[in-house]
Amino acid sequence: MENVYKAIDAVIDCIISSKDYQMCISLQEQMKDNQEIMEAIQQVKKLQKKYIRSGYDTSIKQELDQCTQSLMEIPIYHLYQDSLEKVNEMICFVKESLNDYFSDKLNS
Repeated sequence: MENVYKAIDAVIDCIISSKDYQMCISLQEQMKDNQEIMEAIQQVKKLQKKYIRSGYDTSIKQELDQCTQSLMEIPIYHLYQDSLEKVNEMICFVKESLNDYFSDKLNS
């Protein structure tokens, strides 16, 4: 079992050492110091909760979309989201690859 954990650690290290992951961490730290961005992020989170609790009210959705669009117009946040998406794609790729591998092995 120890070999499995070492292999998993190697995959995690690969993701953590990627340019996109490092960019996410760097941008996240920079955004923490920007009160405008942090307030906008909190507003979006608040509206997301309100939207879900409202049963998907379209007027709240419009407000949420406007706030999200405003946030995405901030260059550092946009870069952060792009990098985060790439990191999530890497994680998803690993997950799907493992699922496919096990499925092939178990169904052979």
